Amino acid sequence: MKGLGNNGSSQGGLLNEQDAIRIMGGLASAFYVLDEQSDFIYINEKACRILGREGDHLVGKNAWTEFPYAVAAGLKEMYDRIRRTGVAETDEIYYRPAGLWLQVDAQEIGDGRVAVLFHDISRYKEAEARLEMLAFRDDLTGLPNRRSTIEKIEENIREGNPFSVVLFDIDSFRQLNDLHGHEAGDQYIRQIAERLKDLLQDGDVVTRVGGDEFIFLTRRTDPNELNKWVKEMFRQTAISVRLNDNVSFSASASVGISRYPEDGQTTAELLSMADTAMHESKTKRGSCFLMFHDEMRTRLDRRRLIEDDLFSGEFKKKGFSCAVQPQLDGESGQLIGIETLSRWNHPELGPITPYEFIPIAEESGKIRELTIHLLNLVLAEGKCWAEKYGSVPRIAVNVTSQLLDDKRFYGTVMRMLRKWRIPPDRFEIEITEWKEILSSDLVLSNLRKCRSKGISVAIDDFGTGFSGLSYLTNFPVDKIKIDRFFVSGIGMISKSEAILKSIVSLAEGLDCDVIAEGVETAEQLQFLLDIGCRGVQGYYFDAPLPPREFEEKYMPASLSC
Repeated sequence: MKGLGNNGSSQGGLLNEQDAIRIMGGLASAFYVLDEQSDFIYINEKACRILGREGDHLVGKNAWTEFPYAVAAGLKEMYDRIRRTGVAETDEIYYRPAGLWLQVDAQEIGDGRVAVLFHDISRYKEAEARLEMLAFRDDLTGLPNRRSTIEKIEENIREGNPFSVVLFDIDSFRQLNDLHGHEAGDQYIRQIAERLKDLLQDGDVVTRVGGDEFIFLTRRTDPNELNKWVKEMFRQTAISVRLNDNVSFSASASVGISRYPEDGQTTAELLSMADTAMHESKTKRGSCFLMFHDEMRTRLDRRRLIEDDLFSGEFKKKGFSCAVQPQLDGESGQLIGIETLSRWNHPELGPITPYEFIPIAEESGKIRELTIHLLNLVLAEGKCWAEKYGSVPRIAVNVTSQLLDDKRFYGTVMRMLRKWRIPPDRFEIEITEWKEILSSDLVLSNLRKCRSKGISVAIDDFGTGFSGLSYLTNFPVDKIKIDRFFVSGIGMISKSEAILKSIVSLAEGLDCDVIAEGVETAEQLQFLLDIGCRGVQGYYFDAPLPPREFEEKYMPASLSC
């Protein structure tokens, strides 16, 4: 306390000790003074209220005898240090009797005496704890979140003990959200999280890292033990969850496992390898788990190279191209349209199928850039044909649900058609995952706006995994493309033939065009013509062709569209 002499007397007009103490006592902060033995010399009313004691009782009493909690909190050590060094200090302590967090500011004022200011910071600490919880906890389930997961993995790596990373992904969760809304989805996730927590043993941790993804960290590394544990996870997700609207939902799950240290030495490696194993397990039927192994490492390196080329845009220079397959009138042989197909002959990896690179593009957020490049390629060809021959076949391009559920979709399509001078009625959008997008108002809005400009909409691979015919009532569709699976059954599977007849009849009733995909024999063609399906596409006529080869073969002689 600046200005106080050791004997407490006033020096050169400065405040004397008693005056200074009275002034400090009138402050809003709690305040007390201890002598060199840590006995109370002075304590103000605010300090008495916080400490829950009478001031008259405390003066002359020893602080550590009266408040043993303060010793445990480190204040005795702090005050002794201040007496030795003369350096003021600040600390935060939890005062258990009052249930308060206090900030304590103390300094030596001569003769071993310590003056202490302190105030209640409980609200601040509660807010701090809340922020920490938000930073490290998942709001929906209360489980640790991805950030916490990373810290836990890094902590385990530092300890050097073997452990496993188990990535648990619920299958068909999007279907629940689409059918019953996100509130139902949230309720399901909360209940599944509780079930998964019940499977934990000492040292295990479960965290939620995404909409339907959880990560377990466990000391279990033995494959047999992991197998038994994961099967219990599958059993829990297979048990139906009753939702608010009396709807029950159960699901399968896909699990990928990586182990430290054999599969990876860093957090990024372990998470990546568990993710690779999980995605591979999704290709199996039903609940399945896979442990990472060396063959997956080769596939992972391949995937990373594909991702790198997609992110950098190098795919445009590394053998990415388009092919077109003619769509014909099976009776007259005239061209009625073309389907655009992407091709990638990678200089290092060789040919990469769309079944491989399109899902990677979707997962990495590059499907829009990939599709725009494909559109530029095929629409540029269309512009060339229009200038040469005065007309252009209807160009069909398959569009993923991710693109359709993007507010930029309609504007992007219209700008590209204007750029390449392709009339909208010469363009067709093909949709494969059509059931997945029906609940999206944005998708339906995009499709309706496109149709209002003359763009046609086709359902691709119609008949596979099909359910909910009633959706077609409100779905804006101009064409149905019959999946090749049913066409391949002509002459061999009577049920396939019956389904084909039903689809053609349905298309007629809906005033939709119909095209059969995968036509490979004269027998198949004749059957389709007999049941009224004239639109055909398949290797019986032609494989997908490079645009120049297609032009030489089909333009302009057979152009009727």
